[in-house]
Amino acid sequence: MFIRALHFEVKQDRFDEAVGVFRNTVFPELEKEPGFMRVILTGDAAQNKGILYSMWQTEAHAQQYVESGEAARLLAPFTELFDQPPQIVGYPSIFDREF
Repeated sequence: MFIRALHFEVKQDRFDEAVGVFRNTVFPELEKEPGFMRVILTGDAAQNKGILYSMWQTEAHAQQYVESGEAARLLAPFTELFDQPPQIVGYPSIFDREF
């Protein structure tokens, strides 16, 4: 499994709006992507910060998502919501266990 983490900060009082766009626009589109497995959105509205974790079967799947332009297309609506460009990192899973 490969995990991409998108760290973001939104403009003051726009956190809930950003969450709505993630929920209603990004999540449904991610489900259609080859190799996509799961997404987790976490954050703190009081600090206007969050992290979006997307899990992929392989790094190649995540890379194809980026190289196809789909990642950029899905981030475009956030241009006016983000306080600064998001920081995106990706790592292979080292340990994964569900209880």
